[in-house]
Amino acid sequence: MSRELVRKVQTVLADAGFGPGSGLTARSEGVAVIVAWHPDRLIRPTIAAHASDPDIHAAAEINGIRTALDTALTSVFLAAGLIPLTDPEGFISVTAAPAG
Repeated sequence: MSRELVRKVQTVLADAGFGPGSGLTARSEGVAVIVAWHPDRLIRPTIAAHASDPDIHAAAEINGIRTALDTALTSVFLAAGLIPLTDPEGFISVTAAPAG
């Protein structure tokens, strides 16, 4: 089931416009698929543009973007009949809905 669920999650992400280059990864972990966002392509230019800013740490945290992405992904997974659970560590654990 793990490989099938990983493929389903990847397909759902791609269909929603989160394909290659989005910074999202999906990997199997037990009965769940862990979806994580790696925003390096977004953060690096921000840091370079604001390198002299003493408060660069605040600019690089991007909490609002991460919250918006989590909300969007949760909606996408629910619409696909999957069960997403957002983790405070910054990833989403996705499981299949119980049969029945």
